[in-house]
Amino acid sequence: MTAHLQERVARALQINMHPFDARHVVHTLPHQLEAWAGQVDRIIVTLDTRLAKAGRYHAGRYEEARGQIFSILEAARKRHPRLVIDPVSYDDATRRKVGAAFFGEDRTWPDRAFDGGPFYVYFHGLLRANADYVFHIDSDMLFGGGSQTWMDEAIALLGRHPDAVCVGPFPGPPDAAGEIDRSLHMRFPGRDDFDGPQKLNVDAPAYRFSTVSTRIFMMDMQRFADRIGVLDLVRPGAARRLRSALYGESPLSMPAEEVLSANMIAHGLSRIDYLGTGSGMFSLHPPFRSSEFYAQLPALIARIERGDIPEGQKGDYDINAAMMDWSSALHAKRPSARYRKALAQLLAVQAARLKRA
Repeated sequence: MTAHLQERVARALQINMHPFDARHVVHTLPHQLEAWAGQVDRIIVTLDTRLAKAGRYHAGRYEEARGQIFSILEAARKRHPRLVIDPVSYDDATRRKVGAAFFGEDRTWPDRAFDGGPFYVYFHGLLRANADYVFHIDSDMLFGGGSQTWMDEAIALLGRHPDAVCVGPFPGPPDAAGEIDRSLHMRFPGRDDFDGPQKLNVDAPAYRFSTVSTRIFMMDMQRFADRIGVLDLVRPGAARRLRSALYGESPLSMPAEEVLSANMIAHGLSRIDYLGTGSGMFSLHPPFRSSEFYAQLPALIARIERGDIPEGQKGDYDINAAMMDWSSALHAKRPSARYRKALAQLLAVQAARLKRA
């Protein structure tokens, strides 16, 4: 199923997904392609079919989910012939290519972050996209505004700001003044020593950020190679390394977004989130999964596409209670439930270790 992507293109849309994402991908992928397919030369779906030891991507019914995701992707490819289904390869040759491109040939780096979250797959996708500008998104990202000139405008903006290596759609629907709720952007996993967002004086609402999220960004790949080149890992502290050991994960690195952000900061680079002219383009992220979310997802996408955004959602990049009832999801995330889930995962990992011994 893996395609040869030797021909470099100017722009690629690169989407990360896993078979267990099928339940939302059936709705989000058509929406994402409607927003972006007309603005890129290649669409590449980076499909990680490897099971995790714990967390969201460690569960039963895997083969059923795998069949569902390939069915969804094949249907999308019939409608969009430029779409490439690209399963993540963990073979030595591919790992060497990814390592040489992002970490240096003689350095060690992990398949997964210290907490078991995706790591290698992000860089696999960026390399395989083989484009001057790679617009990376996670499979659950949603988009409003619908501008079909956003990518042209965003690339031009990067050209005018040589200290930016990434650009993205506006982080949530802007308020009437083109503002965001800055308090929501003052936190980042693992560190708090970075500058907050700065509003830019450009042709449309835009903010400069010192960090980047692996949920969404468009990267200037040549600028990345010229200004950063080789990424330094961010080592977890002692408590996180102990967690890695208990859960059977690698203690080598913090998540990919923290590694990218730390290296951007070290090299004096930034990202810009930009609405664009006219209706522009903004992103929204669903922070939880619940039965209500899956049931309401088609209606939610329709609301976003037609611009039916409540005031309470404006300025926020996460879909909040103004737009979606998250009561059951928040109940499932209460501390006692999280601790029980973490304990169950830990016991499962230790049981598997005993079985292999």
